[in-house]
Amino acid sequence: MTDGSAPDIRRFLAECTVSDLDEDEATPVADLYGMYIIWSEQQGTDPLAVQAFSAAVREEGIEAERRRSEQVYTGLLPTGAIPIQYILETDKAPGPNSGLDIFPA
Repeated sequence: MTDGSAPDIRRFLAECTVSDLDEDEATPVADLYGMYIIWSEQQGTDPLAVQAFSAAVREEGIEAERRRSEQVYTGLLPTGAIPIQYILETDKAPGPNSGLDIFPA
């Protein structure tokens, strides 16, 4: 296994998210990190620690903000199979700010 890195974050974001959306769309930081862990496992790489992940996402020009009671990435939504797998593996209903609301919990 290799260590996670900024190029891995760039690839994760390109493969698993849609960006440049309306600012009303948002994904909770914790949910995006959970999806990143699943993606990393599928890639055979060690995921970055949460702090390093957050820093790498910021380096890609994506800032977290507080909305309601949680940190979210605005204008960013998950896409593809990873969000579905995340919901199935965590049995977690999407948060109130999540773009995953379209999937039944």
